Amino acid sequence: MRAKTTMRDSALDISFIFDENFIQAKEGDTFASALTRAGIYDLKESLDGSRRGLYCGMGVCNECAIVVNGTPGKLACMTSVCNGDEVSRQPAYPSIDSVDYVALPESEISPDVLVIGAGPAGLATAAVCAEAGLLVVLLDERAKLGGQYFKQPVDPLLREDQLDSQFLEGRALIQRARTSGVEVLTGASIWGAFAPNHLVAASTTHRWVLKPKSLVIATGAYEKSFQIPGWTLPGVMTTGAAQTLLRSYQVLLGSKIFISGNGPLNIQMAAELIRAGGSVAGLAELGRPFKIKNIFTSLTLAWYSPKLVLNGLGYFFTLLRAKVPIYFSSAVIEASGTPSLSLVKVASITSDGSASNSGVKLFRVDALALGYGFMPSNEIARSLGCKHAFDIQSQTLQVFRDNFGETSIKGVYVVGDSGGISGAQVAKAIGIMAGYAIVKSAGKVIPSALKREIKTAQRRYKRNLKFQKSLWKVFRGSLNLDQLSDSTTIICRCLSLSKGEISGEISEELLTAGALKRVTRAGMGICQGRYCSSFTIAKAAEKTQSTPSEYSGFAPQPPFKPTPIGIIAQSTAS
Repeated sequence: MRAKTTMRDSALDISFIFDENFIQAKEGDTFASALTRAGIYDLKESLDGSRRGLYCGMGVCNECAIVVNGTPGKLACMTSVCNGDEVSRQPAYPSIDSVDYVALPESEISPDVLVIGAGPAGLATAAVCAEAGLLVVLLDERAKLGGQYFKQPVDPLLREDQLDSQFLEGRALIQRARTSGVEVLTGASIWGAFAPNHLVAASTTHRWVLKPKSLVIATGAYEKSFQIPGWTLPGVMTTGAAQTLLRSYQVLLGSKIFISGNGPLNIQMAAELIRAGGSVAGLAELGRPFKIKNIFTSLTLAWYSPKLVLNGLGYFFTLLRAKVPIYFSSAVIEASGTPSLSLVKVASITSDGSASNSGVKLFRVDALALGYGFMPSNEIARSLGCKHAFDIQSQTLQVFRDNFGETSIKGVYVVGDSGGISGAQVAKAIGIMAGYAIVKSAGKVIPSALKREIKTAQRRYKRNLKFQKSLWKVFRGSLNLDQLSDSTTIICRCLSLSKGEISGEISEELLTAGALKRVTRAGMGICQGRYCSSFTIAKAAEKTQSTPSEYSGFAPQPPFKPTPIGIIAQSTAS
């Protein structure tokens, strides 16, 4: 715990009780934003007795689970504060005896188009289809539209002139989707996909059976795990979680912050923290974007998108003016502290991806943001049988799709980062292209405005794909996580399984990720292997000297996200 709020801030107009302490909050706060503002990081007890806290910030890792008004399993990052709530840390083995299940009403919806995910790609697809006269349902598990990239501020006091271009672009796209007549379901999660025209979803108040004619999967991505000693400590979170705290709730992730990762998002995050009055102790970037041989590639970036390059340079100069130490070809290799983060160790990373023994630096901080790229959220597409391939360079599964996002299954489209990581502008463009293809296949008259828009979208799609390809040449960096972790390093966060416990089971009989899962239980936790699967896949491939495929990982199984058994049983019965 960093500090307690002792004076009432005029903007903090509601309050709740957390472990017998009054915590003040703003209307619209999640428990994660309110508790972080109060300096409280440790929210849950893990199976090994250690404390855990906010990590992904988007409902994937489930490490911020808390008990709200007697109900365990509420995610602090996804649950809004209500005045007078009584909240406590969740024990490792929470009691559910006192939790009563209330049967929820169920509706069946048969739209022309179901769009899952309200980020750049999903919003664009939904708007295009609805404007052409199709009945569109847009579903998202968050309370607000925009996804991770276009996340909007909850503070109603913020004026339009206080918002940057990213906020405003997202606000315009959200408004377009709403005015087009899209039916929006927020706070709802797809927990099962049994066929392209048979999906089931639930919120805290309702259940749905969804039978669309066309299905658009725009579920985005989540950040890769970075399994170094101490990565599970409260106060260590992804860059995306840190950005959500700042951009949506105007909350700094700590009073003394370090950022480590690979790519421009980390530089942007550091600059935004400085501009918000935060204290950034340092930034460790794995790549070397400003080395001489990257100059030509950087000029290419400026050709493809001068605005993005100028924004990037602006972030960099913000750090220089604030005298934030920047370490290239470097990374945080260890985090430590009890019960929360208090110290990080930074080292240079050599060409083979291991840490150098010389020049190690220590920083006393209370928050660490880690950003090392993204993993597609592809469980729905994989569950339906859409064909995927393993991409060696990104170490991720990428869906087979045509130039309009249609997959190997007719009528099923995957748009945005859920099919392969390409960034928000590519996602938005392919969303428009998918919408055009769906409108055309439905036999609708193509509006003249859409005819013009599709040409622009196709140009931007190609241009931004080239931009992304050049960008990652500039930020290229090598990292060998196996060299940075030891046998005691936690790999499976959910079950507190160490590297030694998982690796020790690899034998001639256990040569697949699935076999390791059955023996070690890695991947059976509440996040369903989203953070430990990359380790088991890599270890199995290393042992068998083979290349991973779409069948190398854990098979997706419903429920895709934690869902009360009562909802599943009720759906089965009906």
